Amino acid sequence: AAVILMVAVVVALCLLAASPVRPDDALGEEYGGGDPYGGGVVALCLLAASPVRPDDALGEEYGGGDPYGGGYGGDPYGGYGGGYGGGYGGYGDGEYGGYGGGDTTPPFTMLEDVDSVQKFLLDEETEPAVLGFFNLKMSFSSKFLLDEETEPAVLGFFNEEAHQSDIEVFEAVAAANRYDMRFAYSLNDEVRAHFKAKGMRVDVYKPPRFVSDKFDKPKARYPGKYVDEGGLTKFFQKSALPLVGQKTWKSNDRYEGTGLPVVTLFTAVDLEKNSKGFDYYANRLRKVAVDFKEKLVFNIGDKSDFEYLLDDYDLELTDKKDIGVGLKLDDHYYHMEDSFSVDNLRVFLEKYLAGELTPKIKETPSEPPSSHGQDDDEDDGTPSAVVTLTNDNFNEVVMAEGTDVMVEFYAPWCGHCMQLKPTYKKLAGVFEAVPSVTVAAMDATAHDIPEGFDVQGYPTILFLANGAKDKPVSYDGARELSSMVSFIKTNAAVEINDEL
Repeated sequence: AAVILMVAVVVALCLLAASPVRPDDALGEEYGGGDPYGGGVVALCLLAASPVRPDDALGEEYGGGDPYGGGYGGDPYGGYGGGYGGGYGGYGDGEYGGYGGGDTTPPFTMLEDVDSVQKFLLDEETEPAVLGFFNLKMSFSSKFLLDEETEPAVLGFFNEEAHQSDIEVFEAVAAANRYDMRFAYSLNDEVRAHFKAKGMRVDVYKPPRFVSDKFDKPKARYPGKYVDEGGLTKFFQKSALPLVGQKTWKSNDRYEGTGLPVVTLFTAVDLEKNSKGFDYYANRLRKVAVDFKEKLVFNIGDKSDFEYLLDDYDLELTDKKDIGVGLKLDDHYYHMEDSFSVDNLRVFLEKYLAGELTPKIKETPSEPPSSHGQDDDEDDGTPSAVVTLTNDNFNEVVMAEGTDVMVEFYAPWCGHCMQLKPTYKKLAGVFEAVPSVTVAAMDATAHDIPEGFDVQGYPTILFLANGAKDKPVSYDGARELSSMVSFIKTNAAVEINDEL
């Protein structure tokens, strides 16, 4: 009995540390080989992760250092006037100063033998209909990929002795990207043999939900002979986009990072209740997108989630059944005036590429210069107007009557949170003189996330309008000051008069 109890405790502790992440696009057939989603049960290492950005194609451009440099040591932004706290400065003088200690748990779990892997994989069943779609039985790759079928994943195969430096780089990339993409790897020689990985190998998988058997290949193989931090990051970003995918706040950076014009079809998207509706439009987009590869990228966005962006395209989609097509490159916006059809879309895109369309250019509002003349992503050393949230004051601040509240849930070690911090501080400064608007933030690793708030990754930004605090709205737009200011103005329930 004591032995059984000990085994149960060990298994429980292993399971608690686990944390999956995500897949996307593929490159040529030469990176395939064998069953595209693999099979068999394996010993693996799951890592929670989160992407950064893409760039070029194969070859030497994937070499070089990490374009974002650094790591998480120290505070790249400086003091924040007593703000974001601890090692990170912080948003003010209160307890929103925890941005230093951070989560000390490892970002991955090692599963050492086949039995533990089998138990880990079989703890949660995948629906047979989904498995049938890929013609797979329960296996390492199918379970890992289908757990979050709308997101990409990165799978590595290594020999512990021969590939130690590659493993360290892979883990560093996974830790830096723990919330935007899922990572897993195996050190088991039998697993490597099963997947025909003769040496070091890293595969990038597209999101299974958006893979088209006709137009997409499900995975791409990293071309380098060794794992380079900057190169792997660029590669999985570029290889994470299906021919037609879904526009979300997480996938936005991947699309924008291609440097290509982004074509978005705006409609009502509900993959759970109306998956056929999404597939109907995706199939029609694919008929056009296949002819514009390497020239344009295509996705489908929910018009309600991105309502605040429609004006940039001069799109009015007021009726429930209205759909529209927009095209964006940097600050140039276009919209298709004709009703949506395959033929009309093709004509619209051909006119765009021929230079026959006039764009709407989005003007970025001028901002007051920093008191120290610093760049936008540097802190000016002044106190922050961001309200620090804790379990003790959350309801008092967020649920206060007569207020519209923007809340950021962050983690001290999250790279994207660090990048957002100066912009979020400026956002609070913009609305500091508006008594009905509160810009607040909570360290979700130091405090319990209140019930009713769906926080799946960091940063999560939610807007609670006065009179509808029970229905938080996710902010999925660009993490730029002008976009966030516009979103608050558009969604505020309390009229903002002349304070701004």
